[in-house]
Amino acid sequence: MHSIVSEQAPHVRFVWAPNAITEGTRDFEDCYPPDDKVDYLGLDGYNWGQTPGHQWQSADKLFSDSLKALSRISPGRPILVTEVGSADGATPNLKAQWIADFFRVIENHPNVLGFLWFQMDKERDWRFNSTPASTKSFRDELAQWMSDGRPT
Repeated sequence: MHSIVSEQAPHVRFVWAPNAITEGTRDFEDCYPPDDKVDYLGLDGYNWGQTPGHQWQSADKLFSDSLKALSRISPGRPILVTEVGSADGATPNLKAQWIADFFRVIENHPNVLGFLWFQMDKERDWRFNSTPASTKSFRDELAQWMSDGRPT
C-alpha cells in the first residue's frame, strides 16, 4: 500500500497510530513498521470514566507511557494524538481537570505537534463542550498551548 500510494500521490503522508497502552494490553513496539514507511507517529486514547469494564484514568496514566514508547521507537519523529476524548466525570469539574491535565501531558512531550479531539456523544459523551466547565477548560488550555509556539 505504501508503495502504491507514494507513487500515485507523492504528497500523502503516513501516520502509524496504535491505541494507548492500558492495563491488560500489550506494548505496541513490536508492531512498528520500518521508519521509511512512517512520516508521523500517532496515538489514540480515551478516558472511558466510570462505566462497566472501565475506570477513570488520568490523562497522564493514559498517555505518558505510550508517548515515551513512541519516542523510543523513533526518536525525534513528530507525534499526533490522532484520537482523544474523555467521558464526563461524577462532577462537572472532573472532565475539566482531565482536559487541563491532557494539555500538561502533551506540553511535556515536545514531539507532539497536534491532536484530534473526538467530538461526539457516542457510547459516552466525549465532547470537550459537554459541560460549561469542560468547555472553558478546553478553550483556555488550547489558547495557552497555541501561544506556546505550537504549529497552527
